[in-house]
Amino acid sequence: MGHLGTFGAAVREANPTAEKDSFEFFGETFTVHGVIPPMLMLQIGAAATGKIDEQEGLGAMWEAMRCSLTIPATGDQPADGKAFDRLYKLAVNHNCNIDELMRLAMALFEVQAGRPTQEPHGSSLGQSSTSPSSSTSSSASPASPADANPKLAGMVPVATVLGG
Repeated sequence: MGHLGTFGAAVREANPTAEKDSFEFFGETFTVHGVIPPMLMLQIGAAATGKIDEQEGLGAMWEAMRCSLTIPATGDQPADGKAFDRLYKLAVNHNCNIDELMRLAMALFEVQAGRPTQEPHGSSLGQSSTSPSSSTSSSASPASPADANPKLAGMVPVATVLGG
């Protein structure tokens, strides 16, 4: 058998000067400091498509929130998970439902995957295909995967492949 190559050498690092994403949760503001590891993003994708057990998918969403809210370790400073602890306590104290927690985890996933979670100000995606009475999504879907991320050019959505 042939050698497939060397893997795991490249590490994605967050740009420390880039503006941080943030969100509101029960009246408190949270800043996204960490990055969801790509392997964890694959696990969340597998959960969303029913390829893995639901409990494993929920665990992946938990870990995605923890990774996103943890300030990474630097030099002699250990990682700081206080923001995740605060989110956890708010969710428990307010009895936050699973649907809302899943929406948050998916928003974190989408923003780190390069898919916008909201329409940019002043832009238009064209005429709306939904009626005024339909509910709106928390994210604006791009016309194609390549619109969201040029690295995805040539890829076909799973729903298309499966005939959905």
